[in-house]
Amino acid sequence: MFFAGLTFSQTSIKKDCRLKIEKGKIEKVDKQTFWVILATLTNQTKDTLKYFSMTCSWQDFYSVDNSKLQVEGTSCDKNIPTILTLAPGQSSTVEVKLLISQTMDASTIDFKIGFNIMKVKSSADKFDFNEQTKKKNVIWSNIISM
Repeated sequence: MFFAGLTFSQTSIKKDCRLKIEKGKIEKVDKQTFWVILATLTNQTKDTLKYFSMTCSWQDFYSVDNSKLQVEGTSCDKNIPTILTLAPGQSSTVEVKLLISQTMDASTIDFKIGFNIMKVKSSADKFDFNEQTKKKNVIWSNIISM
């Protein structure tokens, strides 16, 4: 997916962070099948990285480049913005569940996962729900095959 005018922003963010994904396990819940993918965000700068997330729906910051897969979210009663930090060189790993379309031949598929990083520059920064939905600062992972 291409967003006009955001090439410089994307390049700058890629230098600051790296997103790496690895195959995880397969989970079956009721009649649905999920791939659990390990996504590791690494701060590649010499400064502490601060970025927004949500207490429950942190999965909303992730996307997948294949329309046959969907990032599975969660619901909760108290979902509020929060600020996460990564020290220089530090990494953070989460499990991202991908719902597999029942109409898809899941024997071989290539995909990558994107993470919409919303950096916090100062303590006065406020979470912007509109910016989150626009996904202007997506960094993409490596490609994996399942």
